[in-house]
Amino acid sequence: MIKAIFFDIDGTLVSFRTHQISKATIDTLYELKSRGIRLFIASGRHLLIMDNLSGFPFDGYVCMNGSLIFDRGEMIYSRPLDSADADAVITLAEENRIPCVLFAEKEIVINCHTELTDRVFEMIHLPKPEPVSLLRYLGKPVSQFTIFIDRETEEKTLLPLLRHSVTARWHPEFTDIDPENISKAEGISRVIERYGIRREEVMAFGDGGNDIEMIEYAGIGVAMGNAAPDVRSHADYVTSTVDEDGIVNAVRHFGLL
Repeated sequence: MIKAIFFDIDGTLVSFRTHQISKATIDTLYELKSRGIRLFIASGRHLLIMDNLSGFPFDGYVCMNGSLIFDRGEMIYSRPLDSADADAVITLAEENRIPCVLFAEKEIVINCHTELTDRVFEMIHLPKPEPVSLLRYLGKPVSQFTIFIDRETEEKTLLPLLRHSVTARWHPEFTDIDPENISKAEGISRVIERYGIRREEVMAFGDGGNDIEMIEYAGIGVAMGNAAPDVRSHADYVTSTVDEDGIVNAVRHFGLL
């Protein structure tokens, strides 16, 4: 019996085309909640930029791939990046003018804007933060980075700098940098422990590379039809796309409604 469902946002709950959750999906969420199923977000986003959820009252939020977790309005977990790793990323981004978004516990900044960053912020329907020097954050706690580099640059230039951090890519043109041993799956485990829910009683929906671990962790892991092939290969079930109400179709397929 499924007692909790965790949802990625972009490309899963929210369409990249409309920047909204469809009415059919919203209606389904309310119906699931009325049946006693707890509903949570599990996203690479910071809570400050989860502004596209149509006001739905989720029970909690696994943010920034698990490094910051809120349950019923209370922050229950926070783990910043290793300080040496964070300083190395800041130095790399500033010295090479690589666009990089820095997420602290209570603020979000970027060092520079490009045509690429403008396109991505528009794609995920977010306001562009004012550019500032990231050097002012040297030695300060950083929760996460999103750095705009391709896979080759990530492997050759970024990864050798990281000793206690990992990357999680949910788009070909940028990657998140998170503390090691942090994932959406780990975040889910922290949440369900508070509720006495077993992982076999969890369903998770996702479409990106940073969703693979939670799709594998959940009792039922569902990949959206718009997910990349490597994501779909880890799922128990592949539903239709976000624009074809994939969440609605999956919960009906498994008899939750």
